[in-house]
Amino acid sequence: MIYDGANAFVRVADSWTGFSLVDPGGPRGPNDPLWPLDALFGVGDDVVEIGPEAVRGVPATRYRLTVDLARADAALLAGVSVPSGPYRSLSRLPAEVWLDAAGLARRVSVCSEPTAAADAQVWSIVELWDFGVAVDITPPCPDEVLAPSEAYRLAEEEPPGRDA
Repeated sequence: MIYDGANAFVRVADSWTGFSLVDPGGPRGPNDPLWPLDALFGVGDDVVEIGPEAVRGVPATRYRLTVDLARADAALLAGVSVPSGPYRSLSRLPAEVWLDAAGLARRVSVCSEPTAAADAQVWSIVELWDFGVAVDITPPCPDEVLAPSEAYRLAEEEPPGRDA
């Protein structure tokens, strides 16, 4: 999957299909993989160190905190989208951050369903690694992107045993 701004592209057999996550000029939504990073703009002063924990083999320190999405919204030019729930719960979303020795966020986790029961909470989690690695990713051109129904129809028509 390639995320290009508000667009997500998925490779289906030999074709690309895609969908728009949100308004490209608007805030990221809770389904966007970078939404937890936006939510961190709402960190308050209640950060508590939990202790050391490795993320993908890299030593890190785990912290527990809360985020206030109204504060994050005010800090970001495009704002931040909020999950459903009572306003008061959106001002105290539980979150956790794992920072390495250089202060880089290796994992960010934000509870995106604040009104769910404790045993049914939904968390938006992003992990980051390979900092500083050069990459060359080219999203597909508009004429290479098929509607999802067409991409999956073509994938079903492919002969069995064909390598994608």
